[in-house]
Amino acid sequence: MKKILKISAWSLFVIGTMVLLSFVDANYEAIACDSPVIKIDKTNGHDFVTEEAVLGKMSDMGYSFNNQTLGDIEIDRIEKALLDMPGVKTVEVYTYNSGVVQIEIEQRKPIARVIMKGGLVSFYLDEDGKKMPLSDIYVARVPIFNGEIKELRNNYSLEEIYANDSLKEMSVLDDIYEVALLLKDNEFMQAQVVQVYVNKRNEMEMIPRVGNHRILFGDAENADLKFIKLTKFYTEVIEPKELNLYDTLNIKYINQIICSKR
Repeated sequence: MKKILKISAWSLFVIGTMVLLSFVDANYEAIACDSPVIKIDKTNGHDFVTEEAVLGKMSDMGYSFNNQTLGDIEIDRIEKALLDMPGVKTVEVYTYNSGVVQIEIEQRKPIARVIMKGGLVSFYLDEDGKKMPLSDIYVARVPIFNGEIKELRNNYSLEEIYANDSLKEMSVLDDIYEVALLLKDNEFMQAQVVQVYVNKRNEMEMIPRVGNHRILFGDAENADLKFIKLTKFYTEVIEPKELNLYDTLNIKYINQIICSKR
C-alpha cells in the first residue's frame, strides 16, 4: 500500500511539474520582444557586417519587432540566414525573459584578394582558406594576388584541392593561401608587399611598397624560410635608399638572394 501511494505521489509530482512548465513556456512565448541588440565583433579590424544590414536581413525574413513576441523568434532560422551574409563567420542568437533578443556576430578575416585571369572574377580568401565574396560596403586592405590565375572548371574549394594531388598540380590557389597566411603573420612583409603577380609558370612575383623593384618569389615551397631571409635582407642587410638601385630581388632559391641592378 505504501509503495502504491509513493508511486502515485511521484506520478502526481511529475504531472504537476509538466503542467507548470507548460504554463511557464506559454507565458515566456507571449512576452513582447524589443528591437534586437546586435553585437558585431570588430576586433579583427574589418567592417563587412553592419547593424543596418543585419536588421535589413531580418526585415526580409518578416521580423519587424512590432507586436511580435519571443514565441515568434525562430533562433535556428535566424542564425542560418545571417550565416549566409558575406563576411559573417559565426552567429549566436539569444532571447531573454525581459523581451531582449540579442544577436552576436563574429566576422570573417580575409588575408588575400584574388583576381582571376581576365579580371571578371574576384574574391577574398579568409584565414580559414574559404572564399569570400566582395562587399558592396567595405574594401579590406589585404595583399592582391592577380595574373595568370585560372579558375578550375568546377570551382573547387581549397579543402577539395588539398585532398587531391591532381587538383594541386592544376591549381595555384593553395600556394596563394599558404603565402597569404605567412604575410598575415609577418608584420613587416605584410606592410611591404602590396601585390603578388602569378606568372604563367605559377611562380609569384611580388610588388613592394618601398623600392622600385620586383621580388621573384617562386612557388610556395619553403615559403616560410624565404620570408625569413627576405625580412632579414630588408631590415639588416640593405639600406632603404639602396633599393632603387635594383631591378629584381630573386629569392626563388632557398639558399640565396640574387640582386640584379638596373
